[in-house]
Amino acid sequence: MQIKTGNFSYFQTNFAFGHSGRIFNAVYGPFLAYAGGLLLLLVRNWFNFQILVIFIVFLITGIGMYRLALKAKVNEVIAILLAVLYLQFGIVAGILRFNFMAWGAALAPYAMMQVLYMIEDKKRPIHWLSLALIMALIAQVHLLSTIFIACPFVPFAIYALVKTAEKKQMIIDFFKAVGTTLVLTANIWGALLVLFWNNKISMPNRYNLYYHVVKYEKFTNIHGFLLFSLILLLVFQLIYVLTHLRESVVNTLTTFVGLFILLISSYLMPWAKIQAVFPKLTSSLQFPYRLTVGAWPLLLLGIGISMTNLMKKNIKLVNMLVIMGLVLAFAQNFAANYTTNRTRALEFLDPHHVVIIQTYSKITKHRKKFQHILRYTNNDQLFEAINHTEPDYMPYTKHASNATYQKKILNQAKHYHYQVQGSKLILTWHSKKAKMKTLPIVMYHQSRLTLNGEVQTKMKQNTITQPIIKARKGKNAAGLQFMPPIWFKVLLVISILGWIALIVYGIFVKQRKISLR
Repeated sequence: MQIKTGNFSYFQTNFAFGHSGRIFNAVYGPFLAYAGGLLLLLVRNWFNFQILVIFIVFLITGIGMYRLALKAKVNEVIAILLAVLYLQFGIVAGILRFNFMAWGAALAPYAMMQVLYMIEDKKRPIHWLSLALIMALIAQVHLLSTIFIACPFVPFAIYALVKTAEKKQMIIDFFKAVGTTLVLTANIWGALLVLFWNNKISMPNRYNLYYHVVKYEKFTNIHGFLLFSLILLLVFQLIYVLTHLRESVVNTLTTFVGLFILLISSYLMPWAKIQAVFPKLTSSLQFPYRLTVGAWPLLLLGIGISMTNLMKKNIKLVNMLVIMGLVLAFAQNFAANYTTNRTRALEFLDPHHVVIIQTYSKITKHRKKFQHILRYTNNDQLFEAINHTEPDYMPYTKHASNATYQKKILNQAKHYHYQVQGSKLILTWHSKKAKMKTLPIVMYHQSRLTLNGEVQTKMKQNTITQPIIKARKGKNAAGLQFMPPIWFKVLLVISILGWIALIVYGIFVKQRKISLR
């Protein structure tokens, strides 16, 4: 809607979240949000947009896993089977059920290519430019994924530091990568500073860590659930590596690191006790299965290396069993995916059936209207038909909750008329008499409110920072605008210029390579 109307607001959300003025995209993937907005305009409706987004995620994921496997000299047929298998389970398949971290999982194989450099390149274990590029890209897409993807790098970096004779150069390259990443992500960490420095910010909803771990499930394979076929592949891989420890350093390290992450993200970890000691993890980590976002590319890579080594023995029966094992794993996961998502789709469109998303969203009861919006519109009508009630990144003074946000903002929005002018959100309403009124918007420390043309410097606020103002009799107009500091605007420009410089440099290097052929 910002692109469509030309009314841009980097921080304040004016067209969604009940026109509440919340901040979300600025700290959750701003560049991807604008790219998504442009894509939505091009494809004309939400239905086409969703199909294309799923296709893009799967395409990026499949190519990434395939190239990662080939980089480790995995057999091409096995690499293809591993790529299509990776699309069918876990966090990647979660894109079919509104799991935004699927974007991080899609980019994880590209990040794990850096692991191969750390193990195999003894002179330059850290390729600082490619490392900075992939980590910055992941941060721009899904910030939380950068943490879960960066953690697996640690053991490989330690191994590389021990093995390389160029320790000084490796340390220099590390700081080059960090510095370049900071430049390319200046808009992200700058926005976090703006948001958290002078505001009390509501964290995401709390979840019981113990119930959201990696575990076996007969018929479900999405998010943290594993089918029997995947467990068999993991058992095969562990046995192979234990009996061939010195055959391949890449295989041994990737397998042990991947399995360790899988172990700590599973029910075998005492997550109930951990959350009792560290209760904040219930809202920051939320789902321990998220830790596997960097583990699965490593584990599949290890499986690919093991199967390739088995096929090199040229035993027809072994070759057939290897291919058949991957095909059967793919078939079981595909079948589970199809059945689960088809059932969920039918439940969602049934007006008499309550689905889990309604716990966290306010959804219209008119499913036909909902379908019409998805099929024939690309505007903000969708956010009136379905509105998230979770108060993530909302400011508060005492507390914020789903119920409070829905009752005091979403349910009250219908009494106001909304307009957007530039970065300002304007609310108008008619009051029968002069009285105190709580507006259905939220105020950050940097927010500026005007009431009937006058800037409001002193006003009362409730527990979720809604301004309590004195409305006059007749027509009233209030304008809300977020005023980012100058230093953030400088950081935003630095980030954009950094990406432009990197793209120009990439084109120059590519052309130089072509001219040398």
